[in-house]
Amino acid sequence: MIVTPPHRAREPRVAAPAARRPAPPAATDDGEAAVAAQRAQFDFVLEERAELAREFNELRLLEMEQLKQDDDIVKKWIAMI
Repeated sequence: MIVTPPHRAREPRVAAPAARRPAPPAATDDGEAAVAAQRAQFDFVLEERAELAREFNELRLLEMEQLKQDDDIVKKWIAMI
C-alpha cells in the first residue's frame, strides 16, 4: 500500500474540540469572583493547549512512521535495480 507523504514544510493544524467553558465557582465577594473566573479561564486554556499538543504529537508520530515506510519502499526499489 502506497500512501502519499504528508507535507513536511507545513506544521499540521488541528482544530480544537468544541468545549464549553467551565462555570467559575461561587465566590463571596467581587474580588474572589474575579480571581475564580480568571482561574477557570486559565485552566480552560491550559487544558485546550495540552489537548492540541497531544494531537500534534500523535500526528508527528504518524508522519514519522509514514516516512519510515517510504524509506523502506525506496530501499526495496533501489535493491531491485
